[in-house]
Amino acid sequence: MPTLDKLLAGLTTDLSVASGPASLSELETAQIDIAGITTDPELCQQNFLYVAEESETVDSTRYGVRLDGRDYINRALENGATVVLSTPETKLPDGSKALLLHHPVPLSILGPICSAFYGEPKPENIALITGTNGKTSTVNFCKMLWSAAGLESCSVGNLGGVLTDGTLIWDRDPTLSVPETVTLHTMLNMLALRHINHVAFEATSHAIFDYRLHGVAANIGAFTNLTRDHLDFHSTMDEYFRVKMMLFNNILEPGSHAILNADAEWFAPALAICRARNHKIITYGAQGEDVRLVKSVPQPLGQRLTLSIFGKTYECNLNLFGEFQASNALCALSIVIASGVDVETAVANMEKLSEVEGRLNLVATSATGGKVIVDYAHSPDAIRAALEACRSFTTGKLTIVFGCNGERDLGKRKDMGAVAQALADNVIVTDGHPRSEDPATIRRDVLEGAPKAREIAGRSEAIAEAISNLANGDTVLIAGLGHENFQSIGGKNLPYSDRETAQKIAASLTRR
Repeated sequence: MPTLDKLLAGLTTDLSVASGPASLSELETAQIDIAGITTDPELCQQNFLYVAEESETVDSTRYGVRLDGRDYINRALENGATVVLSTPETKLPDGSKALLLHHPVPLSILGPICSAFYGEPKPENIALITGTNGKTSTVNFCKMLWSAAGLESCSVGNLGGVLTDGTLIWDRDPTLSVPETVTLHTMLNMLALRHINHVAFEATSHAIFDYRLHGVAANIGAFTNLTRDHLDFHSTMDEYFRVKMMLFNNILEPGSHAILNADAEWFAPALAICRARNHKIITYGAQGEDVRLVKSVPQPLGQRLTLSIFGKTYECNLNLFGEFQASNALCALSIVIASGVDVETAVANMEKLSEVEGRLNLVATSATGGKVIVDYAHSPDAIRAALEACRSFTTGKLTIVFGCNGERDLGKRKDMGAVAQALADNVIVTDGHPRSEDPATIRRDVLEGAPKAREIAGRSEAIAEAISNLANGDTVLIAGLGHENFQSIGGKNLPYSDRETAQKIAASLTRR
């Protein structure tokens, strides 16, 4: 059982002892044993360190709900916590014999404490991918490319923690794409003990904001793009960008690899930040200097890419449609090269990339020959990218069925409607995850941007209407839920799947 002084070694700046059996300088001789660490008071046991601050992981039964852990200190103490780490104004109840530590931002040192608690070994290559769109595809593409190179690997994100053989080391969470901090460090230690040394994590802005990725010891960071999303949380695009850039400014050590999308709107300021941190920069994309997309030629099963990588020309097949799929694949390629896989091997394995669950998946074909595609797109830019990808293989009409989520960034609803109406031949506005918001109000907001769209409230009914009208060469894109197997209505998560719904409807129409 590690002692508290060992866990805090190197972290004493801004840390102080507020009350309890020892001063900071006396912790070594005090020999305070720590049996576990948590931000959830209900998970506390005897000799636990409880970290009390506001975050999305205070209640493990309600991840994603922002709660203030300082409000639950009494409960943590009742359950056996002997050390509390919290903010300077925090006090313990009268008579408490627990040790209280103060720090201006306790969550910022939780990761390093967990890293020390679980100790060595750690995976040799840890990549953190941030950006508005493309994170899930990129981490999964990394795993595929590493696997094709004979390297055991793991992708962690929206689809859970998935190993090379497809088994889960962390069950997908309906709210968190990044595990809470203690779970994350448990996973890293477990992976390394199994000799899995190549791991790619999604790095969401919420996780970065809550310091969940601090102390991970990642050696590679990637930035895919920044487009409108989550402004209900971040308020402005500048603040959204600032939080994203904490990956390169605060999480990665200077001199780490930084993989940057040269085609992204926020590329220039991201590049300046990475240069200032002396990161080893690899730029990718049509405007990339290091991994450059020279040409993309459509093929029946995807596209053939001509690439310039560090000045040398390569060609490869990518069995995926869409400009955004190529961009995500190039990001993964750059990460894998940065991890030490030689360029020739990595490029040769590009043709082994396959679709990622919930990302532009062909889930059904109608009796008339129309295609039914499911995608997770739930922002204006993601809708644009998915529709453009579908247009590349659609010879007839393109229809989109989508809805916006309740209690999230209200301003993007009209924008999503406008993009859909501009790029699709037919638009059906339905319900996404209304949560506790009035679904009709959400649909009305979307229709402001798509006044020519049809409104069909029930998602299943909207999908049935779209599929029943498919002709040969037509495509219907069902956007918003992707891989998710629930729909949040009235505050409850009800069983539901776009994939299963579309397949059942297509099959029933075929039997008629």
